[in-house]
Order: sequence, then C-alpha cells, then structure tokens
Amino acid sequence: MKDKFLLLLLIFLLPAMLFAELNVYFDCNRFPAENKNTTFEITYKVFDSDLDFSAQNNILTARLIINFKIYNANGESMYNKEFVKQIQVDLNKTSIYEDEFFIDKIIATVTPGTYIFSVSIRDRISKESILWEKTYDTLDLSHMNISDVEISSFHQEDSSEGFMNFKRNNIVFLVNPNHLFNPLQDDGFTYYFEVFNEDSNAILEGSWKLKLKNNDDQIIYSYDESFTSSSPIKSFWEWIPISDLEAGTYMLKIDLYSKNDPLEPIANRTETIFIQPDENTVSDTDVENEYRYAVYFMTNAEEKIYESLDNEGKMEFLKRFWQANDPNPKTEENEYKEEIIRRVNYANRNFSQNDDGWKSDRGRIYIRMGKPEEVIDKAYEFQAKPYIIWKYYMGGKRIYIFVDFTSLGDYKLVYVDNDEFEFSDPNWLDYMGPYFDENELQ
Repeated sequence: MKDKFLLLLLIFLLPAMLFAELNVYFDCNRFPAENKNTTFEITYKVFDSDLDFSAQNNILTARLIINFKIYNANGESMYNKEFVKQIQVDLNKTSIYEDEFFIDKIIATVTPGTYIFSVSIRDRISKESILWEKTYDTLDLSHMNISDVEISSFHQEDSSEGFMNFKRNNIVFLVNPNHLFNPLQDDGFTYYFEVFNEDSNAILEGSWKLKLKNNDDQIIYSYDESFTSSSPIKSFWEWIPISDLEAGTYMLKIDLYSKNDPLEPIANRTETIFIQPDENTVSDTDVENEYRYAVYFMTNAEEKIYESLDNEGKMEFLKRFWQANDPNPKTEENEYKEEIIRRVNYANRNFSQNDDGWKSDRGRIYIRMGKPEEVIDKAYEFQAKPYIIWKYYMGGKRIYIFVDFTSLGDYKLVYVDNDEFEFSDPNWLDYMGPYFDENELQ
C-alpha cells in the first residue's frame, strides 16, 4: 500500500498547470479516550481530479493549506493550527488513473463538553477553498456506551509505518467519508465501533445487535454478538458484502444492550449507506420539487454526492440534509425548512415570468437571503432599462441590482456587492442610463 492515495484524471498531454475544481468530503467520528476524554477523528478526502497540479520534470505537485480550529460552546477559540499537505506524483513511476484521491485524518482529544470543530482547506494553486464546521458533544461516559460507527471501504492487515492515522492494531481501515459505494467497484464495506465503560474496574459485559435496512424498512443484513471483557474499551468490526444490494439508501443501526436488560437498548448509533444508482423508482418531478428547497444551500461536496445518487437516494439525501440543518430537532417541524419553503412559494408567486420563480435571479437571492430590507424600484427611468435595487443590512451590508432587459418583468442580476456566491456583470453601469445616481448604492 502507498502512504498516500493519489489519483489523477487520465492525461495525455501535461501542461505546466492542471486546473480542477476543489471538492472535499468530510466525516467525523467520536471514540473514547483515557481520563473520560473523547477523541474526535475527522477524515477528509479529496479527489486528485479536483486539485490543481503544477508539473515540473514529470513530477506533479499539489499543495493543500489546511487550517484546523476548535472552539468551545461559547465560540471561544481553544485551538488553532495551520499546516500544509503536499501531494506529489512521479509520472515516471506512477500510472495515472481516474477517481484516485488523497485522504488523511485530523485527530483531536478533548475533555468533556460541547465543541465546534472547523476545518478549512485551500488549494494553494487554484485558491479554491472549502470550509467544514460542525458542533459536537463529547461521548456520554455516565454508563456503558458505544462510540460512533466508522464506515470504511475496506480493512486489511498492514505492519508498515504508513497510514498511522488509519491504523488500529496493525489493521488499516480506509474510511469512506461520503459512505457512497459502487457494487461494480466495491465488494462491500467495513463498519467499526467501540463499546466502553468509564469504570475501569467494572467488567464490560453485554451484547449488541446490528441491522441494515433498506428504504422499505426491510432487514437486509443482521448480526448480533455477546461480549465480556476486562478491558474498559472493546472494539468490533466486520465486513458487509454489497454485491447483491440494489441501488438506493440503506440505514445501518447498532443497538447496545447491558447484561441486566437484553431487551431494552441502552444506546444506539445509526449511519446511512449509499449504493450508487442502477434504476430510478422516484420520479424526476418528485426529486425536483424537493431539490428546489435545498439547491441554493448545498456545498459543492454535497452537490456532487447528490448528483451521484439515484432518485431514491436523492430523496433520502435531501431528507437527511434538512435533518442536519434543523435548528430545533426536538420539535416536530423543521422551522428552517419551513422558512425556505415559504420563500420558494413567494418566489414562484412573484418572480415567475419565463420560468419557475425559484429559478430566476430574484428568486435565487430571495430564497438565499430572505425579504430585502430596502427596495429601490426604478421601473421608468429616462434612457435606462427598468431596474430594481435590493439592500440587506443584517450580517453585513449586501446590495443587488436587477435589470429588466425585455421590459416584460424578467429581471436579471447585473450587480452584486459583498456576496461571494454571486457575480456582477462587468458592463452593469452601461444598463443604468446616463442619470443613474451611484449614491443609491450607499
């Protein structure tokens, strides 16, 4: 095995620079540590085809600038470190294949509490970047409990000094952070978890049951095991074949039982497994109706995963997307999604001209930003196209100008200030007419 997983899109001619869009997949798992602490293992994976490489003397080199931060629950900085990962390929020794990747782990052990973990990754050549930020609680150590479940593409023995961050007792577990598998390429996947008890003097004793269910809640695979251990931490792992699984989304659940009560679980963990599509059973219309609510809020990495799924997988993905973005999971409704649905409906009612309102420029900005705090409507300016200015002040001043080139109410975004996700037309000022007052942008 190589110390780095390096993959490059098949190349026939090597220019001095190879350009690609940065795209990174993340996953985070919690495991018990000494002194009642919790170890967080953040895996990140980037495909070589999404990196920019410089070429010199048949050596390809890419560099990732990584900044890792930890904040406490109050947002106070607890840890901040920046480092560089160099990805290098010698074309004299290495073949170049599509879909190869670089993968690594960031490992941090913290005392009990709630923490915000932030990882920013920037391609040093292209300057493309991505920010991953999540809030987590440490593991509950008040009783026998279970760690998170780590999902890997495979596991195998390896006594070399490589892949130390992915090794457990000389076994390499190659984590698959997006949990996406292709039966034509992957024979199966490996799950790994740990059972623990904070009382090192107590015997670790109980049982666990694993079930893998499809979207119809049918059990596709199951396994159970009883255990007794004098160690405060006991690890379990197994490989599950996927060659016979249909394309779609599967739920893997592990229930943990104490010896005293083998019927009522004391803890459980769930993970979602995506099997790449073979055929669609959910209509395209059903998918688009749900997709329109999330499209303007997905990251590039989430969008790439979404596009790789079949319609059933997309629907499950969108369901989990909103679950992950629920501001108050204790309530039955997702207040955030309800607000976005309201905005989409408003956009369809008010901005539908040549297409659905949610697809229009005004619809996109309204869905992303909400109702503008100030509107300047210049529908009848002399020697100028009709235009509208939207202003937002909360969270930093943002300005948008829309121009109606056809005079039919189909306004196009031509100018934006302080929004990195939108772009201005370089000729926007020519559309505003000779009497445009730039003070309107103040």
